[in-house]
Amino acid sequence: MSQRTKDLELWRQWNRTKNQQDLQALLDHLQPVISGQVSRWSGTLARPMLEMRAKVLAVEAIKSYNPNRGAALATHVTNQLLKLSRTVYSHTQAARLPEHKAVGMASFSVAQDHLRSELGRDPTHTEIADSMGWSTPRVAAFQKAFERKELLGSGEFNPSMFPIADEEDPIVGFVYHDMAPKTQKLFEHITGYGGAPVLSNTQLMRKFKMTQGQISYQKRKLKTLFQTALKEGV
Repeated sequence: MSQRTKDLELWRQWNRTKNQQDLQALLDHLQPVISGQVSRWSGTLARPMLEMRAKVLAVEAIKSYNPNRGAALATHVTNQLLKLSRTVYSHTQAARLPEHKAVGMASFSVAQDHLRSELGRDPTHTEIADSMGWSTPRVAAFQKAFERKELLGSGEFNPSMFPIADEEDPIVGFVYHDMAPKTQKLFEHITGYGGAPVLSNTQLMRKFKMTQGQISYQKRKLKTLFQTALKEGV
């Protein structure tokens, strides 16, 4: 069986079931394609960040694939993964633009943990800066803020403690993709993600027909989702 035929067979299996297990099997099969594109850019940004973003893009490619158009699935996925260049660009530009203040704290945490594991010690500001494409002063400022107030600290989910740069942030994108559609909408209106208007608890209760207790419960669930993502690197 050719690679293209196997790709299509696995895609059709997932397309029939829309099952997470079948999706993962297809992603595992496409891993050489994904890894090839990640390697292309990994010298610019920390590899874990690119791998997470690449998985999101690959899933988007799988969902948008139409075999009737003639292109192989691997080709379609490769074309979608070209968007990794936008991830690299957005992070490197963030370091050069002083007015761009909301670079994701999640990305900083992933880069720091990755380097700590790789080096066997705490990375220096210069090493983190080189890994993320940030300036050293910016890294120092983020380090200070990170130590002063732990991300997603005690209490329910607080959007002010989770500054979101844009939809290119790999951890945010991956966690968002895994949410149920209603949870995605709730997250959008709590944080402003994707340009959605930020709503107060009263407005959230009215829009989603929930009680105050249900809103608080959903915020705690969101907090747990991102705590887990940051701890495990998704």
